[in-house]
Amino acid sequence: MLMRNVFGKFLQDMRRSIIAWAVAVAAVTAMYSAFWPAMADSAELMDAYVEAMPEVARAMGWEDMSSPAGYLNATVFGLLAPLLMVIAAIAFGTRAIAADEEEGKLELVLAHPVGRVSVLLQRFAAVVVALAVIGLAALATLLLLEPLLDLGIGPYHLFAATATTVLIALVYGSVALAVGAATGRRSYALGGAVLLAAIGYLGNTFALQVEELEWMRFLSPFYYGFDPNPLVNGFDPAYAAVLVAVPVVLVALGLGAFTRRDIAV
Repeated sequence: MLMRNVFGKFLQDMRRSIIAWAVAVAAVTAMYSAFWPAMADSAELMDAYVEAMPEVARAMGWEDMSSPAGYLNATVFGLLAPLLMVIAAIAFGTRAIAADEEEGKLELVLAHPVGRVSVLLQRFAAVVVALAVIGLAALATLLLLEPLLDLGIGPYHLFAATATTVLIALVYGSVALAVGAATGRRSYALGGAVLLAAIGYLGNTFALQVEELEWMRFLSPFYYGFDPNPLVNGFDPAYAAVLVAVPVVLVALGLGAFTRRDIAV
């Protein structure tokens, strides 16, 4: 019975990793958020730096370091939280199919009366829940610190920024899951997702300094997450829809390949 509940079994197997990533993301969120009062006292220096080096500041997301939202965008939501969540998502996505297949565990699961479609979809759902738990850890941290740090950012906008970060991570977790489902190879799943994540991040940051490369931003999930500035504007339905649609398409493609190929034993 437990083996047929692939969703619950996968979450149970990943529970230590989920807790560890949630603690790490919450700790980084708390540490960098706590620097805001000191940064607020140095607002004039940061404004002078941005004025002196506008292109670099724009590429690094430091254009508005003198406001709480701008500071959190440049530190927590613009770099550290997405970085940790993307790494966690890729690890979970790789584990979902490819890693278990290489270790012979997937064959054991499929020996029970549960189909490949069900296995993949339940494990994808478990990856979504795992990332949501990590995102909630970051959100809870910010909600607790908001009155202490006087950030002046409402719960809705903190939720929008956190949820958008989770969606960005889910894109790359879905890449790892889909490549793993299509190939059964952990190295391909891990390497492909990491490579695309690096290209996506660089495409949304450093491409800003080269006009000819600015088109790369439109291929980057980071663009659809950061450009609407959810900490200030909340959700952008169109951009959020892109971040939801991409994982769905990736999982569908991985599912198509997974149901047609032989499973390694």
